Amino acid sequence: MITSSFKPEENYSPAAVTDDLLQALTIHVRGRIVRNEPMASHTTFRVGGPADLFLAPADAEDLAVMLELLYAAHVPVRVIGNGSNLLVADAGIRGAVICLTPHFASLTHAEDMITAGAGAKLWRAVHYAAEQSLSGLESTMGIPGTIGGALVMNAGTDVGSISDLVVSADFLTASGERLVKSGEQLDYGYRCSALQGGNLIVLSTQLRLTPSAPDVIRAKMTRLEAKRTSRQPTRCHTAGSTFKNPEDIAAGKLLDRAGAKGYRIGGAEVSEKHANFILAHTGATASDIRNLAHWMHRRVHEAFGYDLEMEIELLGEWTEWQACEAW
Repeated sequence: MITSSFKPEENYSPAAVTDDLLQALTIHVRGRIVRNEPMASHTTFRVGGPADLFLAPADAEDLAVMLELLYAAHVPVRVIGNGSNLLVADAGIRGAVICLTPHFASLTHAEDMITAGAGAKLWRAVHYAAEQSLSGLESTMGIPGTIGGALVMNAGTDVGSISDLVVSADFLTASGERLVKSGEQLDYGYRCSALQGGNLIVLSTQLRLTPSAPDVIRAKMTRLEAKRTSRQPTRCHTAGSTFKNPEDIAAGKLLDRAGAKGYRIGGAEVSEKHANFILAHTGATASDIRNLAHWMHRRVHEAFGYDLEMEIELLGEWTEWQACEAW
């Protein structure tokens, strides 16, 4: 999941990642710094070309220093979490990618509140809450993302979304300013929020949960996990739902009725188990996946007239991408 997206400089060139910038980062930053890092190593699809610069800050102060140096050098920035819900172009990403995992993953609680770092995996937060006898996060069972990404896209399932729980969230602006917003200020909707396309980086959030007996919570977790595994592909390279659900019908049902299951372009295939999931097999490229998503969209539009909206976010340099003959 993407946690923040800052618009690239119009005249940016990879040459902006100079030796002087790298030296300054090396001197002042405590976290990880890598040049030309393959994004296939940082997305759940396991595809995607290199980022000009890849950084993993040690903490919020480290992140602020990174941003200051990158913006002074006019290097555009993208901030990610677990890399789920993302499709990175084969040509990669021009500029810097800042990854908030494995840091920013703290989890603490007080009474019925949990404070979760943006880099905390959702599955870990669910289990932590259960250990504290707090219920509510079970609705995110099976979502392969982080708390930060979940806040940006309002992640959830058919039994609830994370926006139901958000009391407030802490952010860092592009200029390094710390600020707090309430859940109401985030303007949540179905798989969207005011944070999308903005210049705020999620640092942490405060979630209000409901006290409950641990065995009751565990039983609900087991039930929801069994429901997920019976309906969705697991243990494979995917990015979750490809399209958002229209108001009156699930996208998966439309794709199933349109005969999408099993259709394949290159190394990308529509899951036989759930038609709204794309599987990336060995040798798959980002272009294979994007072409298959377009074919799925066109198939549903021609059959039923629905204009499905992508839930997976495209990231990187797609300027040379061409639609294949399959659609």
